[in-house]
Amino acid sequence: MLNKPRRHADLPKAAIEALWQGNLIAAITVVRQERNLGLKEAKGQVEVYIASQPALKKKMDKVLATVQQRFIRWMIGLLILAAGITLLVLYVL
Repeated sequence: MLNKPRRHADLPKAAIEALWQGNLIAAITVVRQERNLGLKEAKGQVEVYIASQPALKKKMDKVLATVQQRFIRWMIGLLILAAGITLLVLYVL
């Protein structure tokens, strides 16, 4: 018989708390450690839990959007810095 992901009620309390704090990686790590699972299996169980909790899914979507915005801002800053350094080097030569 196929192994089906466990229902959300079976997730460790520490994993659930990590999810509500917006820390997906910590939740997956807790599930892996407490259940001796591989990354794929632990991630699957966490995703099943998130899908079963609409309020949590909405919160995780907001966290992901915030992380993406921060990454884009960081990349823009890095590109501006690189352009400035390039212009400085060209000016000196």
